[in-house]
Amino acid sequence: MNILITCAGGPAAIGVIKSLRSIKFVGKIVSIDCDPLSAGFYLSDKHYVVPLSADDNFWSETIKVIKKEKIDLILPTGDADIVHFSKNKTILNDMGINLFQSDYKSINICQDKFKFYEKCKDKFNLPFTSNKDTDLKFPMFCKPKKGSGSRGVKVCYDMACIKSLDTSESLHRSSDYIFQEYLPGQEYTIDVLCDMESNPLVVVPRKRLQTKAGISSKGEIVKNDFIEKSCSDICRFLDLKGPICLQMKEDVDGVPRFIEVNPRFGGSTFFTTLAGVNFLPIILDLVNGCEPKISEPKLIKVVRYYEEIVV
Repeated sequence: MNILITCAGGPAAIGVIKSLRSIKFVGKIVSIDCDPLSAGFYLSDKHYVVPLSADDNFWSETIKVIKKEKIDLILPTGDADIVHFSKNKTILNDMGINLFQSDYKSINICQDKFKFYEKCKDKFNLPFTSNKDTDLKFPMFCKPKKGSGSRGVKVCYDMACIKSLDTSESLHRSSDYIFQEYLPGQEYTIDVLCDMESNPLVVVPRKRLQTKAGISSKGEIVKNDFIEKSCSDICRFLDLKGPICLQMKEDVDGVPRFIEVNPRFGGSTFFTTLAGVNFLPIILDLVNGCEPKISEPKLIKVVRYYEEIVV
């Protein structure tokens, strides 16, 4: 099997590649990215530089790679990439290529954080969220309506701070922000893997013990029945498929609430692999029509560090 992994420079892609290597995957791993020095390139069997996902030529160049390398399975790891692939799902299916991710409708809801709030607020435990900078109760957690990696996020304690978002270096204006009730408690990242019928197969919560640039650098795998059931329910409700990365945070009463859902591999999915639940062999079994073997996660703590590659 030939597998294509996108956004090869990101931690999610590197985690996917490492997860494949850990099961001694015998197929070919092909990676793409816009940066010729992407770390994932040097962990892959083949790699290609392609335009930015926002570039008009991204899809045309990517489909060339897909055809040249006779790709069988695509595992996107970026927010923009999953949109491209979901929009071209029919083309890929006609080519006999497996695309293991959610459909465009579900992705569109999740990637617009206010749209996500409006869709889920009456059925799930979410913090109050507004897209208007009026009648706010401070402190408020302010973040771009669309974005990832904690870019542009800020906790504001007064209206002056809200107004300063217009001229901040975040390159976002306040009209592009949502304003969310600040939750002071423990934050969780939850890795979920669903099959292509939106059935959650495995749910692995972990505490975010330390975060750098929006990515967990220290985490603890935990067992939490409330979180696991809530995540399974919202994945079914949103008709999500494939790998999902969810974020929850405890309110003043210690109750976890959803703050966002990302329909893709998370930047720290490899933590779940280290806990004994490797999503990649499960995905390969599903693609090959086999019954997957799923283990209970080990309740471990993981500390992440940098590793160098000489090129």
